[in-house]
Amino acid sequence: MHATIQKPIEEIIKFIKPGEKVFIVGCNNCAWKCHSGGEEETENMAKRLIKRGVKVAGYTVPGPQGMSLCKLDHTRKVLMEDYTDQIQKADSFLVLGCGQGVHTVIDATDGGMVHPGCDTIFGGETVSETEINEYCSLCGECIVEYTGGLCPITLCAKSLLNGPCGGAENGKCEVDKNRDCGWILIYERLKKLGRLDLIKGYMEPKNNAKWARSRTLSVSPHEATFCSQGSSVTVSNQD
Repeated sequence: MHATIQKPIEEIIKFIKPGEKVFIVGCNNCAWKCHSGGEEETENMAKRLIKRGVKVAGYTVPGPQGMSLCKLDHTRKVLMEDYTDQIQKADSFLVLGCGQGVHTVIDATDGGMVHPGCDTIFGGETVSETEINEYCSLCGECIVEYTGGLCPITLCAKSLLNGPCGGAENGKCEVDKNRDCGWILIYERLKKLGRLDLIKGYMEPKNNAKWARSRTLSVSPHEATFCSQGSSVTVSNQD
């Protein structure tokens, strides 16, 4: 999921011109889980803006809980069909969701003016109702087969590929004493699995071209093509 936090209300207010009518759009998946854009937060944002003199044309959180704002066909239907009257009165949209959700609203409204209501922090795992942790950096070149399922790019503060830097103390990272050393976590994981042999292999440098933005993924029942500015690869999921 994409972890998000709401922008300060003072920053959001600066986005909105005097007299501008805003329609607020939340997200019933990731932002709901982060308490940054679910139904309660979206309704509350409308009240906060009205309290500060902003004209609110309406608000909605497309779909039931679990439905992502970034599902274009659904979001388009909700905004352009279910809320037609209110949308026609709006000058802009305030999106309480991730950056993907912001662009979905642009597409769903044929280029409507949008304001980001949240900051997208990272993609992570929902560990509990109150904790979201980042375990993957979305690099497009996964190597966790050799590290016990733990990503050194993400867990190591220096993103080292071939073992620790040597600066850890009492299992903690020298960069941040509050975080565990990523490579010690990997070592202990491989030890538990009885696969310490994997740590002896040399990890080739990453192809950082796969990080080059923007990236696209074209999918079908038979194959997927991943493209970045620096590379393109097609993989079949059929024999």
